[in-house]
Amino acid sequence: MQNKASKRPAIRLLWISALLVLAGLVLILAQFFGDYTLLVNGAQRELRGWALTSGQLLRAAGYDWQPADEIFPAPAKLNLTHTTIILNQARPVSIQVGSEVRTLLSAETLPANLLAEAGLDWYPRDILLWNSEPLRPDEPLPPGEPLSLEFVPAKKVVLQFAAETLSFFTQQETLGGALDEAGISLRPEDALSQPLDSVLTAENTISVRLAREINVRVGGQQYSGLSAAESVGGALRDLGLPLQNLDYAVPDESQPVPADGQVRIVRVSEEILLQTEETAYNNSYEDDPEAELDTISVLVPGQIGLVVTRDRLLLEDGVEKTRQTDGPWKASDPEDGVLGRGTKVVVRTETINGETIEYWRKVSVYATSYKPSSQGGHTGTASGIPLTKGIIAVTLSWYRGMKMQPVYVPGYGRGIIADTGGGIPGRYWIDLGFDDNNYESWHFWTTLYFLTPVSGFIPVVLP
Repeated sequence: MQNKASKRPAIRLLWISALLVLAGLVLILAQFFGDYTLLVNGAQRELRGWALTSGQLLRAAGYDWQPADEIFPAPAKLNLTHTTIILNQARPVSIQVGSEVRTLLSAETLPANLLAEAGLDWYPRDILLWNSEPLRPDEPLPPGEPLSLEFVPAKKVVLQFAAETLSFFTQQETLGGALDEAGISLRPEDALSQPLDSVLTAENTISVRLAREINVRVGGQQYSGLSAAESVGGALRDLGLPLQNLDYAVPDESQPVPADGQVRIVRVSEEILLQTEETAYNNSYEDDPEAELDTISVLVPGQIGLVVTRDRLLLEDGVEKTRQTDGPWKASDPEDGVLGRGTKVVVRTETINGETIEYWRKVSVYATSYKPSSQGGHTGTASGIPLTKGIIAVTLSWYRGMKMQPVYVPGYGRGIIADTGGGIPGRYWIDLGFDDNNYESWHFWTTLYFLTPVSGFIPVVLP
């Protein structure tokens, strides 16, 4: 009896402990029953119910959530504190990139995160369009609705200078437009690996050589200009000073432009000096019936003999540097010629001092004058005609073939060859006769005209 009595308090204590545990469980479970606010795709809904997790509550409210949905708090985590449950349901999102369309199922609302999920990076100058309107990276999109977006990535431009690299992004179509947009000013003399009107692609690497001042000395003159050329020859062409013929540059045109930009052009010229030694030829004469009297024709041209020595000079900036002598060598042998003495008589007319004469020959002669008193008062002549005006004396060699030939002397008038005289050696000479009372002194050159009729004897060469 005592053993039964002693066991009762222990059993009672056990029941009390069990009741206390049960009461605690009830109290704990009571925390998961109550009023909840559901935000589904931004729309609010009030709900009263019991759930250990947000996932149980959403299912109780009729939402069959998917792994891609965005749920807060986490759907499988015991919810002890949150009465507001957020569900952003995943929806289809298509992103067009050029001709490619990327699709995904996402509950994300931020554009930058959507692009990241699609494997796209957002760089400055990139454009994301929704309903043709641009979006900011942090501008939320409406949840739950299917989205159709267009992503226009900016083109990357990398400018590689000698000592630095500059990168930027642009939506411009051409390289020139991108540089203007980026505020990068280049001079016309700067050199780019692509022209300014080049159409940009997604990735563009452009090499840039900035022009620098080049000073070129040519003889005593200095020329300056800008050039981005790497070689001396290219810089000279940019400055409009290309090398010509034998010219050369210091440094050589194939070498890089020196750091100080100093270049010298040496003007090289070549001169040929010919020294000739001539050997004369002889002419023989023949009568030429086709040539006019007192004229000379060339029947067979003569040729001088020629021996030539050549000096080849090389000059740099006008100063002789080298000389090469060639020869002598014979360029030609002398060849004698044949000249024709004209024999054709041609009658002409001429008006002199108002008097018209007809003549067949005229000769330049030196004229003197004489009178009877200058011969001791004698009037005799070689022809026997007394000395008076109109009597003309000539040398004996002329007189033999010209006796009694009518002639005319301007300023003297008509006359005949009717006397002889000593003449003046080395000149064609005549002596004009006068009376003592009409004498005129002559000592000058004049023209002697031989008048018609034509003489029966005509010397081809006047003696």
